[in-house]
Amino acid sequence: MIDLEFRLMLFIRDFTGRGADSFYWFCDGQLQETDAASVVGFAGIVVCHDFWMIRDALFDKTGTLPGTIVDVDELRISISGVPEDRLAREKRDVTTQLERYGAEKEVCDTYQRMFNKGVAFDGDIAAKAATAIASMYLDLCTQAAADGELERFFTIEVPAYRLLQLSMSAGISIDTAGLSEKRSQAEHDYFLSLKDYSAKHDMPLETPSRRAIEAKLRLEGFELDDVSVEYLLEFVPHNRDFGGDTMALLDLDTARRVLGSLTLASDSTRPVVDVFGSRTSRVQLRTPSLQNIPKRYRSIISAQDGAQLSYVDFDQFEVGIMAALSGDEELKRLYAAGDMYDLFATTHLGLFGNRKAAKQLFLSYAYGMSRKALVDAAFSLGVDRQKAKEAFRLFQRYENWKKSLWAEFQRTGRVATVLGNHYRRGGGGQLTGKEQRSAVSQVVQGTASLIFKRALLAVASMGDVRVVLPMHDALLFEHTLAETPTKVVDAFENVMTDVLSSLVSGKASISDFAEREESFSAPRTSEP
Repeated sequence: MIDLEFRLMLFIRDFTGRGADSFYWFCDGQLQETDAASVVGFAGIVVCHDFWMIRDALFDKTGTLPGTIVDVDELRISISGVPEDRLAREKRDVTTQLERYGAEKEVCDTYQRMFNKGVAFDGDIAAKAATAIASMYLDLCTQAAADGELERFFTIEVPAYRLLQLSMSAGISIDTAGLSEKRSQAEHDYFLSLKDYSAKHDMPLETPSRRAIEAKLRLEGFELDDVSVEYLLEFVPHNRDFGGDTMALLDLDTARRVLGSLTLASDSTRPVVDVFGSRTSRVQLRTPSLQNIPKRYRSIISAQDGAQLSYVDFDQFEVGIMAALSGDEELKRLYAAGDMYDLFATTHLGLFGNRKAAKQLFLSYAYGMSRKALVDAAFSLGVDRQKAKEAFRLFQRYENWKKSLWAEFQRTGRVATVLGNHYRRGGGGQLTGKEQRSAVSQVVQGTASLIFKRALLAVASMGDVRVVLPMHDALLFEHTLAETPTKVVDAFENVMTDVLSSLVSGKASISDFAEREESFSAPRTSEP
């Protein structure tokens, strides 16, 4: 694919929605006006910037998208290895990069205003900007090849990008009849949870801000200098489950805002999708962020006429990847035997009936929590200290693998999966605890993203499958045949087994996407 001819496409969007968008090819130093059919019909690589802005216009005019699309900003971010590039994406645009490739500042500023319809279109300015964008693309390809990122980008990220952009352009069906009910339910659940949360944890009667959460964590004795708030909330046990309660409340707040953003006037939505939405290459949806809706509200997503929805999910995904990459025999045994977290809870920790705590403790260990902090955390959950010490001595091969990752990160300043997707260190000196955890996360979660995207491409090639909604490591899909879900599960398992060189056998299953609930009615207030 990387040997295909590329052609740079510029566009000026019609923000009125009347379809008067303009498209231009940049060829031999000149701009040539073209149309949507020519853009999607080009057999090579269509290079552009801000593709998400023009995606739906192309689809509405032609019913499809170009066969191969490279957004130069996506290319830059996905190969840089610098997490801040992704975080800064929303604050910057491609014009902030073009001076490095020969464009004068005045050209960059004018092109930015022109692109946003602040000034009239100027062909000479656009051609100068296009010259710099083309140089940027070629330079990024050279950089990607040198960093070992080119193969992954063109064989996995680019086809996954096209698949998901096409799926989002086609739209996700929304049950508008049930949307009002779910909105009311989410509001009711949120305020009820907020009231309980405030009373239980002595917090103000409002959604806690990050600053308020940090203050509470410090009050409870947590040090925040070398650990993220997200890590503390998700992986570290808390007195009276402050972490779990905070995450649940924030999820409810997100759910009510996402549901409120959906319109009752349309029976479908077309989310913006970031195919490289995080440092580890996870797919993220926004506007609306449907991935963040808890199961109890997900029944608003419906199938198209004549089809049905199914949901496939990897089983024990992280554990399987950790077992394969490290070669740890005890991890392999627990992974193959069934529900690893339940087995670990009962067999090694003596935490009968507390799978959630066992999962929290194991993942805390797996991503780098200190042995002393682990034992203290386990003890706070009722585990005998000696039993906890013995439990975390079981995975010596995994422990050695973690240390080898840290040594590589220390020595080279970067870690990566089998096909690139590297994480580049920002500073020097000895690794901090946060850097150690980030190194393990990059390799494990980056490998997970690689497997998931390959699985997406495999199932999308099936004739009876339409990709509807990626859910991090799971997929909601449409089909018409009864046997299709079994074939999708097989594809997920086979891809995982193949990527991990058969060191473990992939596991996946069909599960419920949404809770099966009785009808909900929000409480009514009495009339005065």
